[in-house]
Amino acid sequence: MAGPSSYHIKNICVFGGSSLGKEITFLESANHLGQVLAERKIHLVYGGGSLGLMGGVNSCIFRR
Repeated sequence: MAGPSSYHIKNICVFGGSSLGKEITFLESANHLGQVLAERKIHLVYGGGSLGLMGGVNSCIFRR
């Protein structure tokens, strides 16, 4: 078996709720994920709008 492969993720699909959830950490985590995806120039593939946790991921992507 060869050593670790070197590849770059170009796209990722994220599914999250349209509500914010009961804990603020859920939204913080969604925001952080969006920030990391934007920094690494990974395209977000999703069917969500601007509401809830999906909106939390989305807002960080489009701020950049």
